[in-house]
Amino acid sequence: MKFGNAHQGVKRIFTAEILGLLASICLTLTLGFVALGVVTVDTKSTGAAIASFGGMAIFGLGAVVLAIISFIIEIIGVSNASKDEGSFKIALYLIIASIVVTVVSGIFSKNETVSGICTVLGDVIRLAITIMIIEGIRHLAAILNDSDMENRGTNLFKVIIVIYALIILARIISLIFSGTGSKVLSGILVFGAGILSIIQYILYLIYLSKARKMLAA
Repeated sequence: MKFGNAHQGVKRIFTAEILGLLASICLTLTLGFVALGVVTVDTKSTGAAIASFGGMAIFGLGAVVLAIISFIIEIIGVSNASKDEGSFKIALYLIIASIVVTVVSGIFSKNETVSGICTVLGDVIRLAITIMIIEGIRHLAAILNDSDMENRGTNLFKVIIVIYALIILARIISLIFSGTGSKVLSGILVFGAGILSIIQYILYLIYLSKARKMLAA
């Protein structure tokens, strides 16, 4: 095994992304319950509203727990891989930047504008982290003469950038409409962004899975 650190690191990143996918699913379901809650309040259906709130709380808590675990494992994995390839080190710095953004978002959680801007900024940093991890794998693939993984990484770049662009656009539009009373439209857009995020996770996981096999050789 030529790149043992990178192999262990990518394995951990893969595990982290699976947990991240589950967190994204839970978050998307939470947003669905939020949208349902808006509807049930309007229709004055108390029972449905309570059921919606209960479901929202369960999936919301699940999303938070899974996201925290995923985040910790990803930091360890990227740190491991950075010992073999410099792109992972840049990804590690970006992860630290995302922590700062998350802290700021938490401090100003009651300010919808600041919180929304932090969410968009977080998406941009997340995109940069993903790109640097893929770039790291592509560099290793080049050294191992695996042209298929190089090409797959290049194609994945394009797809993920398009998906993230749509996600960020949905977040921005949602931020604009959140203060106009159009909460249903805002909720639908954020829910749509969650669906796109899940698609991105799946494509990324497929590539990470192949990277594990490549580095294990």
